[in-house]
Amino acid sequence: MARAAAWTREPGEVYAKASVAWLHAEEMYDDRGETRPLQDSLLYADPSYHELWSSMYVEYGLHRSLTLVSSLPFKIASQEATGRFGVPDIEGETIGLGALRLGVRVPLHRGRWHASFEPEWHLPLYGEPERVEDPRLGTGFMDLGAALSMGTGVPAISGYAQATAGVRIRGGSTPEEAYWDVEVGSEPARGLMLRVRYDGLSSTGTLIEVPAGGTPTPGLGGQDHHRIAPTLAIASGKGTEISVTWRRVVDGRSTLRSTEWEAAVSFLGLVRR
Repeated sequence: MARAAAWTREPGEVYAKASVAWLHAEEMYDDRGETRPLQDSLLYADPSYHELWSSMYVEYGLHRSLTLVSSLPFKIASQEATGRFGVPDIEGETIGLGALRLGVRVPLHRGRWHASFEPEWHLPLYGEPERVEDPRLGTGFMDLGAALSMGTGVPAISGYAQATAGVRIRGGSTPEEAYWDVEVGSEPARGLMLRVRYDGLSSTGTLIEVPAGGTPTPGLGGQDHHRIAPTLAIASGKGTEISVTWRRVVDGRSTLRSTEWEAAVSFLGLVRR
């Protein structure tokens, strides 16, 4: 049911996923890929960055040759650190909507393997933070992207495999990005699904200059990262699935060395006949 990249939806078919996640980081990868604390250890103790977010992701089969895709997150982002030697503490928090994602998926091939093309548009719905220590939720500019996905069923593991590669043109002076992912899913027992996803992001220009406060918050651009995300999912019948995902940034530059937990409920079915 999570085949959301290469597989298109039939007319009237909807896939919806509601999720909530918690992200935590105490370290970052600098612009050389070396790990270091989020803040200067000579000036601050116990630095940390957190995100609590919820998201709704929807795919709808408008036509056999056109699937509509959209998602919208709501975030609470915060960072904190204890100042040393009279340096003021850092206590920042930002609450708001993220970027609205709108896209379409067009099938290129159906059969033993599937292929699709997906252009997308990201529209920021947040404003600038009120204080310099409040984390930013993004660049504030619109982004345009496009990706090519391929996938196939793998009977030997009662599952599937898929891969995606794309590019994103980002607004303002934010560097453009190339992104990719590989995902394998297996159903070892009826109603039980195991998935593993590995994805990466690479900026094509100058890496981000870490903003005041020292934290390269996600979505600012000018970052590289590699993440791994295993998922355990249980189907509860009638097209509904409950899943838990652990996501970890395992390498990168100018990005958080973060750990994330996500719980989700998803549904796949027809909204009309």
